Amino acid sequence: MAAKTVATMMTPASNNSGQIATARQFKITDIPNTMKKINWPVAAALMSHWFNGKPWTTKDGGMDDVVKRHEAFAPAEYIEETIVKMNWVLGFERANAAFKHLKANWNSPAGINLIKTRLLKQFSNSAPGCYPLTFNGVASAAEKFGYSNNKVVEFEQAGDDEVNELRAALANFNMRVIAEGAVVVTGKNIVFTPSKIGFYIEDAYDFNDGVALFSQILGYWNFDKLVTDPVEGGKANAKLAAEMNSVLAESAYKRVRGEQTPQQREEAVRRYKELEGKHYMLVQNSDFRDYRDVNKKGGGFRVYSDVLYESVSVAPIEAISK
Repeated sequence: MAAKTVATMMTPASNNSGQIATARQFKITDIPNTMKKINWPVAAALMSHWFNGKPWTTKDGGMDDVVKRHEAFAPAEYIEETIVKMNWVLGFERANAAFKHLKANWNSPAGINLIKTRLLKQFSNSAPGCYPLTFNGVASAAEKFGYSNNKVVEFEQAGDDEVNELRAALANFNMRVIAEGAVVVTGKNIVFTPSKIGFYIEDAYDFNDGVALFSQILGYWNFDKLVTDPVEGGKANAKLAAEMNSVLAESAYKRVRGEQTPQQREEAVRRYKELEGKHYMLVQNSDFRDYRDVNKKGGGFRVYSDVLYESVSVAPIEAISK
């Protein structure tokens, strides 16, 4: 993905030695800036964080499989929980639907059983007394204790599913709900009285394709825009190529005939570079892995949002009878 050098007959008037015109090709490192242009600041910040990170110590530099499977907690350097805010997440319809589902089902029978399991693990060896169960708005702390219910928010990776910033930032992700309150440990039981519930999202931000035969396509990008339809992207590139060839041909014709002024040559160079910059580049997951392999930079990470709280008033939960 090096800069593309284009040899042309379009030499700026100030250079009589015949220097070639150079048009910089779009690179995946330009995607965050394009995201900002199309008003996707959260998606841009997450991708920039990936570029600024470092590979894992795994063989391929990707996220450790045990971390991806939630069998181990990610090291602190591979956790990001300042970029994504729940208020932003809930601005998207399918995320808001997941939120409403969790709000109505956080203390379902299965959810109550999970809470009891978490309490037993955390407090079964505690001395009698009253203990606060709170995570202070830190989702990673809530994740370590354990959620009471979860809802997966998904996008179709192929077909006509909507393309928006939520999909660009997180694609498929988990929305979790946890409960906070007071825990009373006695000689006979552990009783938890919830006072509020909290919602957050959790996701693995990486570019792994797993066992897929082909690398996932992430769209057609240029310095100004994203196109998801391959037909549209191909047509746009073909049109750009025709315009670029036209600029070259016209400039060469005028120069050979001695009819091209220095200003016209400079304008031809400028126009050619402008058109080249609008060329769409097909971007796939594998492009990011290739970037990491070559540059030894770029690291997948576990992403959490902040925690959005709501007060509740429900009956105490008895975790265990001793």
